[in-house]
Amino acid sequence: MKFLMIVVSALAVYAQTATAADKISYTEEMYALGTVCGQGLACKSQKYHQFELLARAIVVSKAANDQMQQDGMERYNAGKVDAFMAMEAANFADCDIIREEFDNQKIFQSVLYSDGRIKLYDGTVITPRRPYTAAKLYVKDREAFIKADAAYKKSVALAKKNAQNAKQVPLYDAQYESISKQF
Repeated sequence: MKFLMIVVSALAVYAQTATAADKISYTEEMYALGTVCGQGLACKSQKYHQFELLARAIVVSKAANDQMQQDGMERYNAGKVDAFMAMEAANFADCDIIREEFDNQKIFQSVLYSDGRIKLYDGTVITPRRPYTAAKLYVKDREAFIKADAAYKKSVALAKKNAQNAKQVPLYDAQYESISKQF
């Protein structure tokens, strides 16, 4: 579990510094950002909201067009949900280590300007295709963990209910059906 978290964190840092020559795509980068964000949310990091603001600014600013931005946001959210669910399924194991690594990421040395420009920790400046008001990008939700946890538990309960009410389908291999009648 620790190894997986370290790999995902390294991927997110790599994704933030990737150049055009690198093989990582925009949607893969957004998924990695979402995964790291989901871990921060699951482990109740104090810097979760700051990361969310910066990550959303990256999603918006790096997109070449509206469709790409929509796809990037969907991948970002998918990564966030997947990471949160994995942490929930693991009973929030190693959250102390993950929270410490999350809070010490280089992304927190980045600067988000009011027009949407981002100056990353390595000096790279990302300018959005259209200026926007960065203050409206993300509204801090103090109950984000509680809502995410409730949504997860609701989906697990629904899945269990559906599994109990599901029609039982007999499974057999048609290729060996004639042989099985002999026994």
